[in-house]
Amino acid sequence: MRLQSQPFEILMTMLERPGKVVSRDALVERLWPDGTFVDFEHSLNAAVRRLRAALGDDAGRPRFVETIPRRGYRFIAAFEPPPDAGAPARRPRVAVLPFTGGGDEAGTGAFGDGLTDEMFLQLGALSAIGVDVVARASSLAFKAGAGSARDIGATLRADYLVEGSVRRHGEHARIAAWLVETSGETQVWSDVYDRSLTDALVVQADVAARVIRALASHIPVRPMTGA
Repeated sequence: MRLQSQPFEILMTMLERPGKVVSRDALVERLWPDGTFVDFEHSLNAAVRRLRAALGDDAGRPRFVETIPRRGYRFIAAFEPPPDAGAPARRPRVAVLPFTGGGDEAGTGAFGDGLTDEMFLQLGALSAIGVDVVARASSLAFKAGAGSARDIGATLRADYLVEGSVRRHGEHARIAAWLVETSGETQVWSDVYDRSLTDALVVQADVAARVIRALASHIPVRPMTGA
C-alpha cells in the first residue's frame, strides 16, 4: 500500500515528537482545517490503519505506531545512537536493483519491472523514518551482474542493495527477494513468495509490502528528531 497524503501527515506529526504522545485532537486539527465536515473519528482511524499498512506495522504488536487508548498515538521505533553525540549520524542508504525475470513466459519481464517500481513507491515510507533511498534512475542503471555488490554500493553510496527475481509458469509466479550489505558483500536476508497472478497489481503491492516489512527489521533506522 502506498503512503497517501493523510497517513503521511500523521507520520510527520509524530516524527516531530518521537516517543511522545500525539493527541487525536492534534491530528484532527492538522488533517482537517476549520470548516471541514467529516466523521473525524472514523476518518482518523482509517488514516492510521493506512499508515500502519504502508509501514508493515501491526497494531497488536507495534514497531512504529503505538496506540495510546483514548489519548492518541506515539512513534516508538528504536534507533541507533550516533557514535559521536556531537555529530549527526548518517542515515543508511538503500538501492533497489531491477527484479530480473526468468523463463520464457511472456510478460515476466514486465511483471518484474512493475514489482521494482512498486518497491520504490513503498520504500518512500521508510525514507520518512530514517532510511535514504537511492534515486530510481541511478539504481536502475545497474542490472544484475553489472558489478560486485561492493562496487555498486560504492558508486551509489549505498549501504544495502535490494535485489530480486521472478520466475513464472502460466499464472503462477515465484518471487525471490534478498538484501545485501554492500561493504561486506553479505546477504543479510532473503525470502520467497509464491503467488497466483490473477491480479498482478495486487500481487506486486502485497509482495512489496512484505519485503518492506522485512527490510525494517534488518536495516537500522534512525528516525528524524524534532527541532
